[in-house]
Amino acid sequence: MNALGIVFSNINDKQVPEITKKRIMASVPFGGRYRLIDFVLSNMTNSGINNIGIVTKRNYQNLMDHIGTGKAWDLARKRGGIRLLQSFPDDSEEVVQIDNRLETLKGIMYYLDKADEKYVVLSDCDIVCNISYSDMLKSHQENHADVTILYKKNQENATWKEKRPVFKLDKNERISKIERSTNIKISDALYLGTMIVQKEFLKKHISLAINKGYTRILDYWADHTDHFLVKGYEFKEYFAYIDSLESYLKSNLDLLKLSVREDLFRKPYRPIYTSVNDSAPTKYGPSAVVENSIIADGCIIDGTVKNSIIFRGVKIKKYATVSNSIVMQDCEIGINATLNHIVTDKNVQIGENRMLCGHETHPFYIEKGSRI
Repeated sequence: MNALGIVFSNINDKQVPEITKKRIMASVPFGGRYRLIDFVLSNMTNSGINNIGIVTKRNYQNLMDHIGTGKAWDLARKRGGIRLLQSFPDDSEEVVQIDNRLETLKGIMYYLDKADEKYVVLSDCDIVCNISYSDMLKSHQENHADVTILYKKNQENATWKEKRPVFKLDKNERISKIERSTNIKISDALYLGTMIVQKEFLKKHISLAINKGYTRILDYWADHTDHFLVKGYEFKEYFAYIDSLESYLKSNLDLLKLSVREDLFRKPYRPIYTSVNDSAPTKYGPSAVVENSIIADGCIIDGTVKNSIIFRGVKIKKYATVSNSIVMQDCEIGINATLNHIVTDKNVQIGENRMLCGHETHPFYIEKGSRI
């Protein structure tokens, strides 16, 4: 695939401040063993994109530790591979504010200039899905489009924490208007954080958009749909958009549904890769009860786990009950403790007889390293 990948690793950190306080969106744990960036990187490598730049600003040590050389995604290469990028304005050593996407792209122009690829795939890290970018590029080329943007027709009325771009399309899938709303109706075309554009076309219009005062590249496309051919590409499979702690909990618990797991992880020739940590198998005690849950390696389960995601190295002691919750790596749940609709970060210790309850619309978050 003759395309370069650009990944915005933490442009949406402010949407989930609880989890991204000490990490960036790209390195947020997901599904018991993955990080959010695993889905973007896997989608790109499965589509034949072998030159990927990850734009980041701060708190990226966890991301670097996770990615390493890129071997897990077959990106440990002499040519291409993964490169961590920081965006710098002209004639300055000051890092650009990463929520200004156009300035960020201008600040990595040196990377775009060196790339030989004809097309660029731009992607955020707050969308969980399994997609073939090669199919999307084929549609882009066949339609002779200037820009092709990924969207999904909403299946139900929904309210998002932040305003999301919604497209108006004609019968030929041409985008005629882009609006922003927190209330998404059934059949609305919801933006999925990904677009394909020819590299030279992108480089030209980055400067033009900035000179006209734009900070959002989508706003620039939206105001020039009469001049550019901006096409939509409909994604018809499962996706999860993470814009809050509630959506983070929901998207993780969605993995407990067989149909969702098949959509994400059982696509022929489209596996989701991650950096593997070898751990001993999980040990289940005689009093352990596990129902409809995902439990990673290296755990010790002596209590009850229902409808939950349990990461590596977690210890759940006798008579403890964890339900509808996410328990991240190396946590310990004490004897007779109860957790319901809780998201615990790493290395949390819950004492004996503690009872912590949230709700699916308002889960309770426990910060990394806390003792309760």
